Amino acid sequence: MKITGLTKTALILLIVSIFVTFIILAQNILIPFVLAMFFSYLLYPVVLKFERWGVNRAISILIVLLVVIIFIGGIALLFSLKASNVDVSFNEVKEQFESKSLNIQNVITEKLNINASTVDHYLNQAAENLINSWQSGIGNFFAATTTTLFQIGILPVFIFFLLFYRTKTAHFILRITPNDKKFVTLEILREVSTVITKYLGGILLVVAILAVLNSLGLLIIGIKHALVFGILSALLNLIPYIGTFLGGFIPFMYVAFTNPHPLSAMIKVAALFIVVQFIENNLLTPNIVGNSIRINPLAIILSLLFANLIWGVAGMLVVIPILATLKIIMRKIDSLKPYAFLISDRGTEKHKLKLFKRKK
Repeated sequence: MKITGLTKTALILLIVSIFVTFIILAQNILIPFVLAMFFSYLLYPVVLKFERWGVNRAISILIVLLVVIIFIGGIALLFSLKASNVDVSFNEVKEQFESKSLNIQNVITEKLNINASTVDHYLNQAAENLINSWQSGIGNFFAATTTTLFQIGILPVFIFFLLFYRTKTAHFILRITPNDKKFVTLEILREVSTVITKYLGGILLVVAILAVLNSLGLLIIGIKHALVFGILSALLNLIPYIGTFLGGFIPFMYVAFTNPHPLSAMIKVAALFIVVQFIENNLLTPNIVGNSIRINPLAIILSLLFANLIWGVAGMLVVIPILATLKIIMRKIDSLKPYAFLISDRGTEKHKLKLFKRKK
């Protein structure tokens, strides 16, 4: 039976819909599994070094996992202890908001000749909505945190078995691959391992440096709980583009609502994050991460939006490595090369802004 173009398109859409439905329904299992895959890429060089020293594979993995768990657990404990000292009184925030809104109300009533009671009503309603959304947001955050305890607990188990069975998995992939495609498949596996390891390792190093820069900067400015906001801002930087804005927005709003005279501190916080962002974009990321991913910003932004729609914040954290893996696969398959070119950063070199142009 001949399949028409319309039937083929409908079949593809049906398969995509089933796949998206599956990954949404199975997200509690798939999210820790995907995270474990990327952690396995990070830990693989260390585990391999232990194995080359003659240590058994299982023992090597356990040693590396134990060290990583102790290290991350220590940082998490320190951060939680510092975060527990952050005392945000919502009533105090509301009073600060209302006191500042009085000045805005006076300007509006005098300059625009609007009824004072009307302005007061809308400002009070805005204050109530802001505080309620803040409280509910924090409540939802802690509720979501309790639901991810299973995912955090299963993560080391997935990492152990992915590292332990890595050779078996590679052999399985090669066995199901046709003979004329085995060499290309082996190239894909090697390139994915190299690119993902370099990218993730570089990103984590950049986050560590940003945590130090943010914390020191906020401490010099005189912001309370500088270490908490510095580390939180650096962690949010794991989300491309959006994370940088959120990282600076949180301490900026904290100063705005808790300081009686916040203008000077707000300007300093904004200036700090602009400078840190400039350093990160022009010095840290290009030299540490490099061009290992090479995906254009439009593809990244669209991927972040779809990933957030499907898996929330966890999806936004893993979508870039997944996109990089897909690009590597598509670049090795002739029929998919145009799609790899579409999401890459190639093809617009002559339109990039340059301070100095070389003479021909």
